[in-house]
Amino acid sequence: MKSYMHIRLFIVIFLTAVFSCKEENVQLPALDVNYQVSVSGYEVSFTNQTEGGTAYRWDFGDGESSTEENPSHTYPNKGKFVATLYVTAANGEVVEGSTVIRISKASPVKIDDQSLADWDEITENRIQPGTAGGIIHEIKLDYDGNYIYVYGDLQTKQANGDIFDIYIDSDNDAGTGLLTGTFKEGGFDILLEGVLLEGQLDIFYHNGAQTDFSFDQQSIAEVYQLGTVISSGSQVRFEMRIDRTKLKNLTGTGMRIGFNAVKNDWSASIGFAPAEGDAAYYLNMED
Repeated sequence: MKSYMHIRLFIVIFLTAVFSCKEENVQLPALDVNYQVSVSGYEVSFTNQTEGGTAYRWDFGDGESSTEENPSHTYPNKGKFVATLYVTAANGEVVEGSTVIRISKASPVKIDDQSLADWDEITENRIQPGTAGGIIHEIKLDYDGNYIYVYGDLQTKQANGDIFDIYIDSDNDAGTGLLTGTFKEGGFDILLEGVLLEGQLDIFYHNGAQTDFSFDQQSIAEVYQLGTVISSGSQVRFEMRIDRTKLKNLTGTGMRIGFNAVKNDWSASIGFAPAEGDAAYYLNMED
């Protein structure tokens, strides 16, 4: 009886040792580091999509880091940064994945804050045509990697239904697009036309000889957005933004732009910025 129990105990010990060895030799699959990055001005949101991790560390590439799984980080300036995610697996192994993040110019303009106060920070890229501007007292422009922002100070009433023609030389090349006497030094590839203060603009691309006013209407969703409009007596101030990523050649380093306001019955032009016959305004977007 003692001998039988001794053999049985030996078998149990042997099987336990075998299974322990098998467990120690199990090879866990290597982690595939995966994450998404969303850039808005200087602020970047990181979303981890790696499966099987037990701990995370982000190196943002600017000397800062985080152990949150899904952090947000504000970069100190423009430039290119290499962000790296280090993921610790269940077996203690650390794997990593990197990406290059390009931080371009940010804009202080918020199109959905029901305010125009943020435009006080914009002191460059101002068009002030003076008395030659008619109803257009001032236009301000700003931009970031995704949008061009427009502010207008007008001597009119929103109820007038003034029609605006916004001419854009998107590639800053006078050798392409419409040549017009309204604004010089531009070949205008894009025309936005409509009752701007009601958020009604149609999009057209130039399609003929440079001396022909010939444009094809485009069906492109969400190209522009009208923001805050403030009316006081005969003064209207407004803001809008144009999506650079949806209009051809608008993601380059510069463009020319001109604004022409017309009465709602098309009977007469009532505003220009810059002044009629002047060069279209050049917006430098190199950064």
